[in-house]
Parts: sequence; structure tokens; C-alpha cells
Amino acid sequence: MKRHNKLSKILLELIIISNITVFCLLVNAQNAIAQDTKTKNLNTLEEVFKYIDKNSKYSVFYNSDKIDIKKSVSINTNNKSIENILNLALKNSGFTYKYVDHQIVIYSKTDNQKPTEKQIIKGTVSDDTGETVPGVNIIIKDTNIGTITDINGNYTIKIDNLNQTLIFSFIGLKTQTVPVNGRTTINVVLQSETEKLSEVVVVGYSTQKKANITGSIATINTDDLTKRNVPDITQAMQGLASGVEVTQNSGAPGAGVQVNIRGLGSVTGENNPLYIVDGVPTKDGMNNLSPSDIKSISVLKDAASAAIYGSRANNGVVLITTYKGKKNQDAKIVFNSNIGIQKHGALTKMVDKYEYSEIYNEAADYFNNSDKIYGHLDLYRKKVTDEILNNTPNINHLESIFKTAILNNYHLGISGGSEKTQYSISGSYFGQEGILVGSDYEKITGKISIVSDVKKWLSLGADINISKSETDIVGNSGDGYGGNGGSAVRYAFFRNPMIPIYDNNGNFVDLPSRADLLGDGYNPLGLLKNTDNVRNLLNTFGNVNAKFKINKDFNFTSIFGIDNSDYKQKRFNKTWGNSSSRKVNAINSLNVINGSTANLSFSNVLNFTKSINDIHNFTAILGTEMIVNKFTHTAVNDRDFADQNPALIYIGNGTGVVTTSEDELTYKLLSYFSRANYNYLEKYFFSALIRRDGSSRFSKNNRWGTFYSASLGWNINEDFFTNFDKLDMWKLRISYGSVGNQEIDDFAYLDRISQNYQYPFGGSPQEGYATYKLGNEDVQWETSNQIDIGTDIKFLFNYQLNISIDYYRKTTNHLLLSVSIPSSAGYAESPIINTGSVLNSGLELSVEYKKYFSKDFSFHANVNAALLHNEMLELDNPILAGRIDNGVYATKTEEGYPIGSFYLYEMEGIFQNQTEIVTHAFQGNGIEPGDVKFKDQNNDGVIDTKDRKHLGSSIPKVTTGLSLGFNYKQLDFSMFIGGAFGQKIYYQIATDIEGFYRPFNLTQRYYDERWTGEGTSNTQPRASWEAKSNNVRPSSRFLEDASYLKLKNIQIGYNFSDDVLKKIRIDNLRIYLSGTNLYTFTKYPGLDPELTTSDNTLRSGEPFRVNGIDWGTYPSAFTVTFGLQVTF
Repeated sequence: MKRHNKLSKILLELIIISNITVFCLLVNAQNAIAQDTKTKNLNTLEEVFKYIDKNSKYSVFYNSDKIDIKKSVSINTNNKSIENILNLALKNSGFTYKYVDHQIVIYSKTDNQKPTEKQIIKGTVSDDTGETVPGVNIIIKDTNIGTITDINGNYTIKIDNLNQTLIFSFIGLKTQTVPVNGRTTINVVLQSETEKLSEVVVVGYSTQKKANITGSIATINTDDLTKRNVPDITQAMQGLASGVEVTQNSGAPGAGVQVNIRGLGSVTGENNPLYIVDGVPTKDGMNNLSPSDIKSISVLKDAASAAIYGSRANNGVVLITTYKGKKNQDAKIVFNSNIGIQKHGALTKMVDKYEYSEIYNEAADYFNNSDKIYGHLDLYRKKVTDEILNNTPNINHLESIFKTAILNNYHLGISGGSEKTQYSISGSYFGQEGILVGSDYEKITGKISIVSDVKKWLSLGADINISKSETDIVGNSGDGYGGNGGSAVRYAFFRNPMIPIYDNNGNFVDLPSRADLLGDGYNPLGLLKNTDNVRNLLNTFGNVNAKFKINKDFNFTSIFGIDNSDYKQKRFNKTWGNSSSRKVNAINSLNVINGSTANLSFSNVLNFTKSINDIHNFTAILGTEMIVNKFTHTAVNDRDFADQNPALIYIGNGTGVVTTSEDELTYKLLSYFSRANYNYLEKYFFSALIRRDGSSRFSKNNRWGTFYSASLGWNINEDFFTNFDKLDMWKLRISYGSVGNQEIDDFAYLDRISQNYQYPFGGSPQEGYATYKLGNEDVQWETSNQIDIGTDIKFLFNYQLNISIDYYRKTTNHLLLSVSIPSSAGYAESPIINTGSVLNSGLELSVEYKKYFSKDFSFHANVNAALLHNEMLELDNPILAGRIDNGVYATKTEEGYPIGSFYLYEMEGIFQNQTEIVTHAFQGNGIEPGDVKFKDQNNDGVIDTKDRKHLGSSIPKVTTGLSLGFNYKQLDFSMFIGGAFGQKIYYQIATDIEGFYRPFNLTQRYYDERWTGEGTSNTQPRASWEAKSNNVRPSSRFLEDASYLKLKNIQIGYNFSDDVLKKIRIDNLRIYLSGTNLYTFTKYPGLDPELTTSDNTLRSGEPFRVNGIDWGTYPSAFTVTFGLQVTF
């Protein structure tokens, strides 16, 4: 295929001729210096070279090992050209000079007099789009010998020996230094200047060349972030890095996400990673930022990388840097905007009123014909008659609570800078209506960044981020109040189609008068319309910093950071409903919560960098960090408001008793750390670090913890594949390290007392104090030890292929757990102790492919996958969690199984006849054909709790992400697919809508598959209330395969041509159409296999929150957006 038309060919030839002419004739260049207004006296060669660098378009290139730049000279610059100054400076020095493009090369006059046998090197130079590059300057390092590529990007150059080094340079492309290493053919791919950013990775308190990293660090392409129409960064990270599992808590706007790096490392503590934004640690500060403000994201996955953060790095570290202004850049204005429409995806299909009445009457017949009602006619179930059926509506309550919602997103930024001062200012607005009625979200963010070189040795900077958000909370899978109530989604599943939404007066119908016939549960739409629960957040996040350049080897950085969050939540529980005797919230109430979390950090880091002849390369840091965290929380309650007018709802206006509670906690962390890196010829690498943390959360005897790591790397291609120029890099890595976890309550080592107790004294109760939580002075750090073995491979053919593979094994010891205590100890909460260990091991793969077919067409793809094995290695006593009924739990954590493993009866099928019941293990009295049959695991002839079995967990065994796209002329296309496989979900809502627990509504699946006689079904039991105790046992009947593959995003964009842009006087204009959450491939029957976390607080007796139990969850929205991106 021809790449260029005739005109392009002519232009290229003119460029080549011009470059060759310049290259040959620059020796005679005259008067190239833009004269200073002031005459200067130059006293050394170093001053001469710096003067030329500063006052001309040339940079001086010389070998410092051969020339003494401190040599004295005496030159006055008045009316002198470059050539005059250089001739005077180099007079009688034995050195001369030559112009090469924009460089002046200083070399020895004797270099050209060495009689050596020349070696011929040839090759082709292309850019990162695959196009050959004519006019590339190629010189032999430390000499004045050079050449230029021809019209087809080819070159030939003679060198003295095959151990020399070539330097390839071209304006707009990254200069590349290439050792010959015995090769005679060297093809080179020059990257664009913008690609330089990807070569440097933020690694914790400093940066490091990506090629020199020996730990497991994933970098996320920030271009992909802006293609996700989400309000925060963590959601946008989903599927972009192997081993990083990002799961939304809910589809509700502003609901947040869970991020797990390499599995669950803690049983009861935090499993979210540590976030560092512009050097400041934070839990929520990253969500103050717009994705458009993000410059880079690095994920530290192994201990070798993360141990520099010590006690806070047990769950990995995410390092985020934001955009700053650029030097010598005119003001650049960027405006991004999009507007979208959201709808719910596929809903669980429920029965209509005719199907419901059919099943209801079947259950009534079973019940009315049983022995239980003889002599108890009051238990007789009335059937749904045709008269009742004809006088009731046919409502799809699940559909009724959803709506079409609007999404708006705007971002405006301006940046620029002079030689000494750079700035960046941006603001954004994100507004999202929820697809559930009354669940809206708004966020406004602002960011200011400034950096100024106030002295040659001192740079001062500041980053300030402020965000304000408001969330209308309706509950995700719980009631949103932190209680045990259900969400509107759950009640929408319950509500059978025969119950109207409104009565004849337009009031919401609530609890039906005949619960035996129509079931109970709140009116879901009425619940949403009468929910008044608003949370306001004001976040301030940022830093001021100073960077001192001590000399060429040492610099010192100080950063003072703040991460402050002020919140207020106001919840009013209205009295509502159309029943005079059974209203919801018969006594209304108001709850107001105010609080703040302030996190102050101060770090000081000394950086050392030294290279000896580009052979021995050293970097090191030595630092200290102090963190102070203060938490305050106040809750005030009032009740019984006579008038529910919003203007009259405030504390003190109710007729009840006002109650208050207040908490204030402070903890401190002091740290010392050091890291040293060494590489030899960028071939062999070694890194080691140590950190010591002291935390006020532990007693004085256990306050300090030491964390460390060491890693090795080897670029084996430098030793074995030097003649295979297509292999750009093949590096082997191995690391081992220790990190910690301190996420327990403040002062967990002390007993806590409260005055809310009464004692009998003098014949009447008296207020007194008592211990409400026991402490443990011996509690200490939870630690994780991790080994990582990995490899990175980079091929450069006519395409680019990058492959990274990692195997890791992480063992977390001395787990921080609450233990059960005997009742004789009183009613105090259990203390925290160190006990048990958990294993996470896995394999990670990341593959990146880029192919430039022509200047008009390119293709890229990135696939990542991770295998994970989670296992509890040691635990003194099993932990039951995941309450699905009173005293009934779905999970059991114990040795040999994953955290939160589902511990259930195993359903074998349905009893088809009486003979099967008689010959099977005894399941209890009253079992009849059509009831669920359970497996006798221990073969003792009785089905009891000993027959429960571990049947899987909610932790995915495999996670994967695929991003791909192409650019064709001005058109671009991208797509992202994410998936998780091997996990289970306990479909708890099905115990009600398929278990016939009460006369709730039912799924179409149950209607189609229910047992109605021998041989009719082996999956769903008969419709019967009397069999509920057997048929709704916690069993594999409700355990579903939650594997899924989601088409998360598709975007197609158009970039307007330069001709159009010139006419409208802007730099860039792009429009696009995007779709999000387009389709889910899954067997899971619920609303969303990804969103299964209850938002209720921990239920009584539960030690930790359990994922993977679906109570009826707010699903994610299907979204289509149209967007605009403009740069001025």
C-alpha cells in the first residue's frame, strides 16, 4: 500500500535536502547567538558552554572525561558570535568543535587521526506509529562522526569498533542512545516526546525508570480513565490492572467501590489499599479529583514495592499524581463535557397477578388439606377467587421504582507557565440522577496547583483540592439507615402484583390489611418518595512542598499534607401510609450526624542519585514521616414532630426527648525509612528498603514495627540476545518483603468505660460507669510476608508487544481479630488479639499490543488476567458471619477454606415420591413429595448441622479485563470488557421470592420450574407454607454461580481536522458517543452479579461484613452519553 501521495513525497524530499544541507554547512554558521543586552566576562570553559546553552538555540555536547571544563579562559562576549567565542575558548586546547543539528559537539583534534579499520552499521529508523523517519541525526557517542537517515528512514554509518554507542535524535521524538554490542544491523524505533512520561514510574517518595523496576508495579493508562463516565477515579480503575479487583458496592450514585489488591489479606480489618495523591496519604482524597486531572497511576502490588509505606501497605498502595503546568507554555484551556441518559438493565422477571394467584391457590390447597388445620379452622387459608382477581390491579412493582435518569459532567481546566513558574487550575461538576426514584448525587470539585523555582536551588509548590458533594440516600441492599431494614429494591421484589401503589385518594398504599393473602412489606415506591436522608460532604485535600537541590547528586523534599473531610447527614423518618392504624413510622423521628476526619502528614525525604560512567548507577532515599489523625462525631436525635413540613423539621422542635452522643479520637504515626537501588549497566539490578513505624494504636511495649524488602532484577537480553534487535527488553525479577496492618480501633489496648449504666443503690437506680469494651495490651502489628517472581518482556517488530507475568505468595500472620469471651466476663465487647494466618497466592498476566499499520490506521489492545487462591491457614476458632435469618449464618471462616466461605446444606434435588423420603436420611417430620432433598455428608442417616459443607466463596478465582481500540484517520474507537469467574453469591432474596416463606411475590423461574407432581421438577419445590422450614434451609438451592463478563464501555469519537481547527481557531476538537454497562453475560438470576454488599451496619454478633449475599441490591445503570472535548 502506498503511504504517501506525490505531494507528500516532494515535501519529504525537500525536508531531507534541507536537513542534509544544514548538517553539512552548520560548521560555517555565523552570529547564532541572540546577544545579551549585557556584556559578560567568561572565565572557564564551563561558563562558556553554559553561556552558549542559555543564549543560543544550540546545546553544547562534550565528553567530561576528556576535557577539563574548569580550564581558565578570558573572554568578553561583546559583539562576538558563537564561532568567535568557541575559537577563543578552545585555542591551544587540542579540541575543536562541529555543529550537528542543534548541538555543538566538542571533540579532540586527534580523534580523526587514529588509523582504525572501520565497521559498517546500517538499519532503519521509524517512529512509534510505524512510519519510517527521514532526517534523523545519528552520531557516534564521544565523537563528531555522524550521518542522517534518507527519505526511507535508512542509514549507514562507519564506526571504529563494535563496542561503540550510537545516539539517534530528531525534533519531537525522544533521543535514544543505543549500544552497538557487536551488531551490524540496528533498527530503531523512536518514541514521541509525550511517551517519555510512561518511561518514569512513581514508586513511593520518588520516581524510577520503568525499565529499572524490580518490584511488581502496574501502571494505568490515564487516557482510559477519561473514557469512563464515573464520578471518581477508583471506579474508573476497574479492569485496567491485573491483580487489582475493583467492585462497586452498589449502582447507587456516590456509593463508592471496594478495591482489593491480590486478595483479602485481613479478616476483620480494612482490605482497601492505601492511596497516596501527590505525596499525601488519603482514604478519600483521590475521589476529590476529576479523572481529567490525573497524570499517572501506579499500583504497588508486591511487598518489595509497597514496604516503603510499612504498616499501611498490607493491602497494596495506589500512587496518583496530578497534572501540573508546563514550563514555557502559553495558557492552555481544556473543556470536557458530556450528558447522558441512564436506564436500568435487565430486571428479574416476576410473575403477574394471574400466575401469582395460581401458585397461591396451590399452596393454600396443600395447607388446607394438611393435618395441621384439623380443629384449627382459624388457620384455614382463603384462596384467591375470580372476584378478588378481577378487582385487583396487575402491578409490576419492580418496574415501578425505576426511572430514566440524566447524567451531566463538565470539566474546565487552564494551565501554563513561564521558565520559573507553572500553574494549573481546574474545576468540574458531576451530576447524576439515580435510576431509583429519589437517589440523586451531585459533586463539585476545584483544583489549584502551582510550582515556582524561586531560586536555582529551591522550588516551592502547592496543590489544593476542594470538593463538595450531596447524596440522597435510599439504601443499596439495606435500608440506608445503618439498620436491619430492607431496601426499596427488596420490597419491590416482595410486593405481589395484586397490591396497588396508590389508593383512590392518591395516597400511597402501605401495609395491606390482609397480610395472609397479600403479604407484607413496605410499598417500595412509597418508601422511596418518603425517604428523606441526605448526606453532605466537604473535602479539603492538598499539600505545600519545598524541593531543595543541594548539588547534582543530592536533593531534599518536604511535603506537608492535609486530608480533611467534614460531613453532615440528616435523616427524617416520616410518618406515612394510607392506613389509619398501621402507618409507617407511627412516631416520626429526626437524626442528625455531624463529624470530621482530619489527617495531617509531614514527610521529609533526602534523595541521592549518582552514576559512575553510566556503568554503576545508584539511587537512594532517606526519610521520615509523621501522621496525625483526628476524628470527631456527634449524633443528635429528636422525635414526634407534629408538623412534617420540612421547614419545621429541626432538632428541638419535636415533642420527644432529645438525645445526643459524641466521640472524639486521635491517633499518631511516626515513621523512618530508607531505600537503596543499584544497577550495573542497566543490566543487573538490586533494591532494598527498610521502614520503622510507631503507632499510638498499640501499647508502648508493642508500638514499633519494622518492615523491609529486597529485590533483584536481570535484563537477560543484554547477555544472551544482543543480536536479536527485535527483543528490546527481557527482565527477570524476584522480590521478598514484609508489610503491616494497624487498622484497629484507637486505644484498642485499653479497656473502655461508659456511664450509660444503672446500678441499684439505696432502693433506686443510680447512674454509674462500667466497662463496655475490653482492651488488650499485648495486641501488636498484623504482618504480611510476600514473595514475588516475575518477568517483563518487550518486543519491537513492526508492532510493539509488552508482556508481564508475576507469581506471588502472600502470607498474613498475627491477624487482628475479636475473640469470644465467656459470659462470666460480663456484657463488654470482646478484645482484639493476634491470632491466625491467611494465604493469598496467584498468577498475574498483562499483555499490551500496539500496531501501526500506516499513518492513518493503528490498533491497540491490552488484556490482563489474574488467578487467585485465598485460604485460611490458621484460626483457633471458626467465625460465623453473613446472617441470613435470626441466628442463621451463610458463611464460616475456618482453616483450610477461603475467608467468608459459604457453609451450607447441599441440595440433592426434590423428593419425587414417598419411597424416596423413606429411603433417604431423616430430614425431619412433615417432609412430603415436592420438598427439597439434602445430601447426607457424613452418612449418619440424619440431616442436621453436621451435614453443612463448604461450597465456595464470593472471592473470584479469576479476574480479567480487556481494552482494545483503533484509530483511523480522525476516527477513534475503544472498548472495555471486564469479568470475574469462579465466585458464588448467596441469593438471599430468593428465600422470600422463591421459598414461599410468606405470601410474597414470586419469580418467573419459580413459576416455570416448581414441582407439581412426580417427575415435574428437580430444581424448585412445591408451593407450600408448611414446608418452609425445610425448603428455605441455608443451602446450595440459593447459592448461585456469579461468574460474569461485562461489556463495560464502548466509545466512538471523531477528531476534527487541522483545516477545520484553524478556521475556528482552536487546537483540538473531539466529539464522542459512549455506552456504559451495555451487557452482562452471566448465569446469575439476580439484578447484578457484581453488586452484592449490604449497606447495613454489622449485625449483632457478626465480626465482619460479608460480601456475596444478595438481599436485593441497587443495580448498575445502562448509560449512553454524548461528549465534547475542546482544547484552546
